[in-house]
Amino acid sequence: MLTSKQRQFLKAQAHKLKPVMHVGKGGVTPAQAAELDVMVDSLELVKVKINPNSFEDEDTAAKALCASVSGLEHVWTIGHTMLFFRPSRTHDTRYPLPV
Repeated sequence: MLTSKQRQFLKAQAHKLKPVMHVGKGGVTPAQAAELDVMVDSLELVKVKINPNSFEDEDTAAKALCASVSGLEHVWTIGHTMLFFRPSRTHDTRYPLPV
């Protein structure tokens, strides 16, 4: 569970990032969840965009992704863009969280 100070730090780090995945009309699929699991292991901090034609809202999509990908933390949602974080399991983290 992230503290408010950690969320603030991650939001500042994510400001320059572009979305790496788009959730479309079909909603969150198992293939997207598997791909996000691979991406978050190397990138650690990822933005996911919900397309306007999607039948899922942001809260449902965020819960589905967090349930599908182990250890994934939903940092925040603004508009149709969600931010997720998980420290890498294979190398040292790029984002050392404040205490």
